[in-house]
Amino acid sequence: MKKPRREPIVLSQMRPVTLFLVLSGCIVVTFAMIHIDRVAGFISRVLSALGPVFAGFIFAFLLAPAESLTEKRISKWMKKSIEKHPRLRNFPRGISSFLVVLLFIGSIALIVTVTFSQVVDGVTRALDRLPHYIDLVTEHIEHMFSADNNITRYLTMLNERFSATELGMGKVDPMDITQKIVSAAATGAAGTLGFLYDVIVGFVIAVYLLISRDRFLKQWKQILYAVCKPKTAAWIDGQFSLANQTFGTAVIGKLIDSVIIGMLCFIGCSVIRTPYSSLIAVIIGVTNIIPYFGPIFGAIPCVLLILMESPPKALYFFIFIIALQQFDANILDPRIVGKSIGLPAFWELFACLLGGGLFGIIGLVIGVPAFAVVYTLVKQLVSERLTDRVRDEELTPEFLRETLGVTEEIQESGLFGDNASDSPYLQHLILLEDIAQKPDERKEK
Repeated sequence: MKKPRREPIVLSQMRPVTLFLVLSGCIVVTFAMIHIDRVAGFISRVLSALGPVFAGFIFAFLLAPAESLTEKRISKWMKKSIEKHPRLRNFPRGISSFLVVLLFIGSIALIVTVTFSQVVDGVTRALDRLPHYIDLVTEHIEHMFSADNNITRYLTMLNERFSATELGMGKVDPMDITQKIVSAAATGAAGTLGFLYDVIVGFVIAVYLLISRDRFLKQWKQILYAVCKPKTAAWIDGQFSLANQTFGTAVIGKLIDSVIIGMLCFIGCSVIRTPYSSLIAVIIGVTNIIPYFGPIFGAIPCVLLILMESPPKALYFFIFIIALQQFDANILDPRIVGKSIGLPAFWELFACLLGGGLFGIIGLVIGVPAFAVVYTLVKQLVSERLTDRVRDEELTPEFLRETLGVTEEIQESGLFGDNASDSPYLQHLILLEDIAQKPDERKEK
C-alpha cells in the first residue's frame, strides 16, 4: 500500500502563532545575512566564552568509560555500607569521578615532566650544532654554484631575474621586525593562557558532568519527548544512540591504540638505544591519533632529531617506525577498533583530507570519527527507506538482494540508554576484569 500524498502547506491555513514564528524566522535569517560580519563576530565571542564547557564535555566523554568501571568497583567494595546508609548511594559516583579526573591530570603532568627535560636538552643541542650544519649546507651550495652545469646556470638566471630589490625585500627595517616579533610573542602568550584557562575549568566541569550525567540524560529525553511526537522522539534518540556509538568507538579506540603504540615505541627506542626515547615515544603516540598522515608527521621530526646525534641510529629508528606502523595498521588497529565504525578506507582518506583542509590539525583528528557518524546515519536512513519501500510493495526483497546488494538488516543501538555500561569499551574492560579474577570468584557469581 502506498502512503497517501501529503498536501502542501499554505501560509493562509497556518495558525497565527505558527505564521508569526515563520515570518520572524525569515526576518532574523535575512538580518543575519545582511550583517554577516557582526553575526560571525558575535558567534565567535560566544564560542570563545563557552570554551571551558566544550573542553569539559570532551574530557567527560573520554573519561566516562573509566569512571563507570571505577564506580562499579567502588560500589562493590561499599555494598554493605550503602545498604546500611542509603545516603551513601551517590558516593561511589562522586569519588570515582574525582579519582578518574585526578589520574588523568596526573598522567598528563607525568608525561610533561618526563619529556620537558629532553625537549630542553634537544633544543639546546640543536641550537649548538645548528651553525655547523649551516656551514655544511653553505659549503655544498657554494660547491654546486661553482660547478659548470645546467643547474648552476639556471639558478644564476633566477637570481638575476628575481633579486631581493625587485621583490621589495631589499630594505629591511629592524624596528618593524622587532615589533612583529613582540606582537607575535604577546599573541602566543595570550593564546596559551586562554588555553590553560579552558583546560583547567574544563576539568572542573568534567567532574560535574560525570557526577550528574544521568540527570542531564533524563532532562534531554524529557525535552525531546515533550517537543516531538513519541515516534519522532524515539527515532531521534535512536539516531543519537547510533552516532554516539560510532563516534565513541572511533575516538576512544584510536586513543587506546595510540597509547599502546607510544609504549611499544618507547620499548623499541630503548632497545635501539636512541636518544630522547621518552620524547620520541610521546611524539609518535600523539601523532598516531591522526589517521594516515599521523605517522608521517611524527616520524619526520623524530628522525631529524636522532640524525643530529647518530645517523646510523636514525636509520635503525626509521626502519623500526615503518615496521611499527605496519603492525598498527594491519594488526593492532583492526583488533581494537575493527570494522565497528563501518567506514571504508577510501572514505577515511576523504575524511582526513576534508577535515584537515577545513579545520587544520583538529580536523585531521576528528575528521574520521565525525565522517563515520555521517556515513553511518546516511546508511541507516537509506536502509530504513528501502525497508519502507519493500513494505509498501514498491520494491521486492529479491531486487534489494540481487540488484542493490542489500543483505544485512538494520542493527539498532542502545548505547544512549541510562546504563553507562553499554559502552563497548567498558564491556571489554569488564570482560578482562572477570577473566583476571580467580576461578572461585567467578563461580560465586
